[in-house]
Amino acid sequence: MVGGVATYKHDRTYEDQSSDGIPTELKRSETFQDRLTELFGSESFEGLEPGRLDFLVDVRYVGDATIDDSVKRYLETLFRDNGIYMQWLDHPERIDEQRFLSAYGNDVRSILWSKQSFYVQEVESDLKNVALQLVVVPGRRESPHEGRVYCHFSDYLRNGWNNGWINGMNTGNRAVIGYRDSYREQARLALHEIAHLVLCHDENPSNLGVMGTQERVDLTPSEWSRFRNGLDAVRDTTGYDIALRRCSWSEYIPLERTCCG
Repeated sequence: MVGGVATYKHDRTYEDQSSDGIPTELKRSETFQDRLTELFGSESFEGLEPGRLDFLVDVRYVGDATIDDSVKRYLETLFRDNGIYMQWLDHPERIDEQRFLSAYGNDVRSILWSKQSFYVQEVESDLKNVALQLVVVPGRRESPHEGRVYCHFSDYLRNGWNNGWINGMNTGNRAVIGYRDSYREQARLALHEIAHLVLCHDENPSNLGVMGTQERVDLTPSEWSRFRNGLDAVRDTTGYDIALRRCSWSEYIPLERTCCG
């Protein structure tokens, strides 16, 4: 892969004591931390600590889509109990749904990685490589694909499974999910797409977590270990260019239904 994580890792001026993708120099920067506090508020942003495995999730909401506070706290606690200091950061600017649909529609490519995507056009440059951006959208309003987003990979490479309408998608350090009324579904979808920062799906029936059978809103111990060791993926400037992501090939090329749909 050209650029991305490899570039940062071979930059002699780059130091990441925690291997969490956030350069140590930013953790020590009062100016940078003041910027995050001003944007997200001191009740959400708790600061960054050198040596601590920090993980920032920058969440953007479109229209009336939301994530319940109980879900946010559950996910924060789940990550912290597994050695990752997640901070769930709600972006203060809610995005008008009609403006968003006019500009990007419900197409994951237009939201996450095209040259004119929401991520490219509207995510602040100083946040792109220190946090995972999670966009929560109402999704399609019409049945039978209500609450879903469109992915041309699912439509064309998986024999038109579900006509391309899926629950959410991750392209490395950015992801989108459709809104759900159920708190459990909110937590499941959010954890699933966040976990895709590092992890692929697991077809082993003994995996009851969100990357497996999804009976539990959790990851397995081995998945938590891999996630901890892979947090530097947040620093990838390409968002794990979709054509090069191992997960994308394993999900779409076999033309099989996977749990992301």
